[in-house]
Amino acid sequence: MTRVSVCALAAACFASVTVAAAEEPERRAVPGWLEPLRLRGRVAEELAYRLHDPGDVSKLRTTGWLDAKYTFSEHASLRVGTRAWYDAVFDATDRYPANVERDQKTELDLREAVLAAAAGDLDVRVGRQQIVWGEAIGTFITDVVNPRDFREFILNDYTELRIPIWALDVSWRLAPNATLEGVWTPDTRFNKIGKRGAEFQFAGPAYRFRNQVVRLPDAAAEFSVARSEGGVRLSALHAGWDGALIYYDEADKLSVLAQRRVPQPPGPDIILLQPTHPRVHVAGATLAKGFDALVVRSEIAVTVDKRYETVDVRDRDGTVRRDTIDCLIGIDGTLFDVDAALQVSQKILTGSVHDVARGGVEGVATTSLALRLTTGVFENTVTAGMLFVVNANRADFRVSPRIDWHVTGALTVSVGVDIFEGARRTLYGQFDGNDRAWMTTTWRF
Repeated sequence: MTRVSVCALAAACFASVTVAAAEEPERRAVPGWLEPLRLRGRVAEELAYRLHDPGDVSKLRTTGWLDAKYTFSEHASLRVGTRAWYDAVFDATDRYPANVERDQKTELDLREAVLAAAAGDLDVRVGRQQIVWGEAIGTFITDVVNPRDFREFILNDYTELRIPIWALDVSWRLAPNATLEGVWTPDTRFNKIGKRGAEFQFAGPAYRFRNQVVRLPDAAAEFSVARSEGGVRLSALHAGWDGALIYYDEADKLSVLAQRRVPQPPGPDIILLQPTHPRVHVAGATLAKGFDALVVRSEIAVTVDKRYETVDVRDRDGTVRRDTIDCLIGIDGTLFDVDAALQVSQKILTGSVHDVARGGVEGVATTSLALRLTTGVFENTVTAGMLFVVNANRADFRVSPRIDWHVTGALTVSVGVDIFEGARRTLYGQFDGNDRAWMTTTWRF
């Protein structure tokens, strides 16, 4: 399919959604037994175009969400949410290999299936869900419960980045302003990353092997009581200070490549790279406080038993333990009708980093700065925003301006660009050739 026909197809998709959403959806009478049922959904047409050679359409996706909530009583409810997509870019172009097409062309996902019940000071949520423990910009500090979907880097909204898990989430109000939350899950899932040849395929460790190398597949997610994960969160509000302490025990959501040499006499050994997910323990805290027009917030998390790949050929399994400290401090406020959020974060490794092969680790302390600006005009029917994130060590950065036009209460048209710059093996620089312009039409019903 030619580029002209691809653009024509995209225009037709957007036009069809716009016509369908020209009027607000009408409410219809429902039988009495269905009155406790609330349905809502949305459909999005997403078009992205790669700006660098070879310039081409990189996404032509139709995504639909459908959410339902049934309220049994004021103390119990059931929520179910699904998401499905079809990305026509794999039919419109031949750029991506078959393994990427199988992974990203279509998807049907149960995003939520939660039974919630409350009794006095006790709230219980059981089912497939997202459990949010942090509010960082462009990174995850104390938000450690759910794995993440990085197949489109970190460009999606966090509700789309998080991978829901089957879990039991129990909250107990110890006092009017203090809550103890416990989470347990046997649903061991890991981060999703782009397959080889994907638009946002992460750069691997900078190995220099002379031997033949075979990379084994990652372990599949499994439902196992023996390998279950869990933790607690104690939150409190006092004199305007909003704080929390967390602890979570889990398998590392990001795989670590362990090495193993297999003799092949009379030839040289073969090096096997096996993705592993070592057990880690995360302890952390959050703290926020409002001062007139400003809100100051901070997070810190210490990950014990964290392992990284190493380029030291003398290491037996190719991994080293480096307990890690992630921390941030941010300020949110409004200046001249512009909502601004400024955040400084650091990743600190407790030990030498000269042999660490992980991308995104630029030294004993890797420092990044994030700035988010948002403002509205025409009675907030049009909002403009910009996100800028830079890693201070090697000055690789991402800048993402966007404009959202709220045509009606049901229809929104959004346009923007995502620009990446930096050295080839840095976090953002690895996608230097993936700058893109995009447009999304969203219809809510």
